[in-house]
Amino acid sequence: MQTETKSCQNCKKDFTIEPDDFGFYEKIKVPPPAWCPECRMIRRMLYRNERSLYKQDCAHCGKSTISMYAPENNYVVYCNDCYSSDKWNPMDYGQDYDFSKNFFEQLGELFKKIPRRALYQDYAVNSEYTNQSVYMKNCYLCFGGHHYEDSAYCAQNFYLKNCLDVDFSHKSELCFESAHLINCFKVRYGYYSENCMDSWLIYGCRNCSNCVGCTNLMNKTHCIFNEQHTKEEYEKKLKEMNLSDRESIEKINKEFWKHSLNFPRKYANVKNIVNSTGDNLEQTRNCRYAFSVSEGENICYTFFSPTGAKDCYDLDHVGLGTSESCELHSGFGDNKILFSNRIYDSHDVSYSDDVYNSENIFACAGLRKKSYFILNKEYSKEEYNILVDKIKKQMDEMPYEDGKGRVFKYGEFFPIEVIPFAYNDSVVCEYFPLTKEEILEKGYRYKEPEAKDYKPTLLAHQLPSISNADEKVLQEIVQCEHQGKCNHRCTTAFRIIQNELNICKVLEVPLPNLCPNCRHMERIEKLNPPKLYHRKCMNTGCENEFETSYSTKRPEIIYCDRCYKQEVY
Repeated sequence: MQTETKSCQNCKKDFTIEPDDFGFYEKIKVPPPAWCPECRMIRRMLYRNERSLYKQDCAHCGKSTISMYAPENNYVVYCNDCYSSDKWNPMDYGQDYDFSKNFFEQLGELFKKIPRRALYQDYAVNSEYTNQSVYMKNCYLCFGGHHYEDSAYCAQNFYLKNCLDVDFSHKSELCFESAHLINCFKVRYGYYSENCMDSWLIYGCRNCSNCVGCTNLMNKTHCIFNEQHTKEEYEKKLKEMNLSDRESIEKINKEFWKHSLNFPRKYANVKNIVNSTGDNLEQTRNCRYAFSVSEGENICYTFFSPTGAKDCYDLDHVGLGTSESCELHSGFGDNKILFSNRIYDSHDVSYSDDVYNSENIFACAGLRKKSYFILNKEYSKEEYNILVDKIKKQMDEMPYEDGKGRVFKYGEFFPIEVIPFAYNDSVVCEYFPLTKEEILEKGYRYKEPEAKDYKPTLLAHQLPSISNADEKVLQEIVQCEHQGKCNHRCTTAFRIIQNELNICKVLEVPLPNLCPNCRHMERIEKLNPPKLYHRKCMNTGCENEFETSYSTKRPEIIYCDRCYKQEVY
């Protein structure tokens, strides 16, 4: 089978389908995609709203609840208690398939009328304002991941305790304003560092303690901007730096990032990989165009797949043994899941949403422990197989066409109109940011920001120093320094919460001057995008080439794995 170059139906750019790709599509009996890998990733990300939360009444019990669905979109939203109860039956919404109507129109009708869960959170204690997460205790505005305790403003972490503004980190405690930490304690403003403690402004460090402004250090202590000091010298200089003061930390932060450019960075954040390309990979084999994947094998075109997916294409937030699946957003323990969202411990499910412990499901929503269902209506095994084949054929003969002229046949993920979230309400705007004009021009939906009816009582520059801050600051409405003049989904104002004040005092860091959304986006902007570029090692004399998420326009010095290890280890 030959390599084939196709033009993306969405962005019109050329993309390549490799022989291995054709082999996979033939194995799972789906046609090759008409959208390029990046556009497919964007389309799946549209189905994930984490941070945009709304208040609305539960459509069943009537109590006010926090929801990820904008009220004006008119979805039927149940609070989590009602949704998980036996007070409603998803089979009551079953409907016959109508061959005179388009498939995606009928699927969209089902998605509109069936109840939807207000938030995706399980085993949450005193953590009302969290979403897309499990095992949360005393947490506030934490999104994605699992096992958080006494933390706030964090995203995509595992086993975090007493942390503020930390993303993509594992097994860390008392950390602040950081990303990609592993086994760290009392790290402030740290990135891509492991087994570090009591440090400030570090990048790519391992097994370090009591360091400030350092890059690529290993097994060091009492270093400042990569220079070794005695304990006494370090403590004296640390006091002089006055890192608890906002003006001082902002000045030193700029110096740190400028200083870090003097040191090489490895082409990708990868560990124990075999024949794999992408970024943030660990223990992967034969993975291609993969980002934030661990323990994966034979996975392609995927974003965020922790713990052991295998033989899959186009995953997003999927793991724990999922296999032979394609175009799946959110799930685990699955086999042969196609073009679906939130499918768990299930087998042979296509074009469905929020299905658990089920098999042989086509175009359904909200099912639990069911088999042989189409549009939430049950069939015999024979009837099911005959009807599914007829529907697939009809999807090709009567394709769905959206407002931009994009055609959706069998083998494509949900059209934009069927996905319940606007571009700027979903996580896609974090990794592929667009202006309002760009969003609309590309045919995505845009949600106008809600008017804010609160008035700030304190400007950002009026915040007290952390040494002088007391519980009076908890009563203030603080104006975000960006004042909505950014592309960060700025909330324009925010409050300081009790646990935040406590942790800031312990870590001796200044109180935030930006709202949680702006802080999160500023961290994301420091990370590499889920894209790949072909480059050569920048070490003099080395001819190694690689795929990297550092574009040629970036200022960093990029080394291959061998040269980086020779320089740093």
